[in-house]
Amino acid sequence: MPAKLAPERTRGAIIACGELPANQRTPPLLARVVAPLGDAPRIVLVSAPDASEDDDIELETLLLGAGCTAVNRYVLATRANAEQRELLDVVEQADLVMLQASQPLRLSTLIGGTTLARLLRRRNADGMAVCGIGAAAAVLCEHMLAAGAPGPTPHMGGASLAPGLGLTNRVVIDQGGHASDRLGRLLAALALNPFALGLGIDAATFAVIGPDNVLDVIGAGGITVIDPSEMADSNAAELDHGAPIRITNLRLHSLTGGGRYDLDFRRPIG
Repeated sequence: MPAKLAPERTRGAIIACGELPANQRTPPLLARVVAPLGDAPRIVLVSAPDASEDDDIELETLLLGAGCTAVNRYVLATRANAEQRELLDVVEQADLVMLQASQPLRLSTLIGGTTLARLLRRRNADGMAVCGIGAAAAVLCEHMLAAGAPGPTPHMGGASLAPGLGLTNRVVIDQGGHASDRLGRLLAALALNPFALGLGIDAATFAVIGPDNVLDVIGAGGITVIDPSEMADSNAAELDHGAPIRITNLRLHSLTGGGRYDLDFRRPIG
């Protein structure tokens, strides 16, 4: 569950982003996202890459290109890394923590239940922003979409849910693929958990959820919002593994840069 807000405190932003390309358009996009944090924000980059990947180094370079001068980078290889005193101390003083991973389960198994995970929930409740880039975007949620099959049709077993960091229980996030590729796995996830909204996030696109639970879209791509709150029918409980799922009366919104969506009232704004 998300951490409870302290008296007279405002929760920090929860920011989810698709994959960030290493090109000249990304630093200005990052600059727009970090601008509300003020001048010279203190940023901590926590990554869990595969052994062959250097994506965390690329993101650090992109952040420096966006004008961020105080960037501390930490690579998690074991759960013990999430208990490092130095890492916990810089998170305690950070304005923004950015999480990056090669796959959601890799990050969630490294930080789940650790002091770092508890600190991230508490600091977000106290006002610190937390951002998930690429696969790490899914980890922000209480119900994490760990894996799923591509395609537009939902199937039993087409979405695998696991416990995430738990900063929000309002959404399930899929940051991978084009809208048509992820539609089936988002629908399959919502058939299992119709309480949450489904968010599909394109590359180079940010979903910024403010303390008022309004989602702002920043970037060149789009965000697919699926609302199952008025779902009329689903046969998910009757099916064998691999069978297509019947699910009716959902609402779907496609939001682009500048779009806003109220997560409380489940409606677009403006």
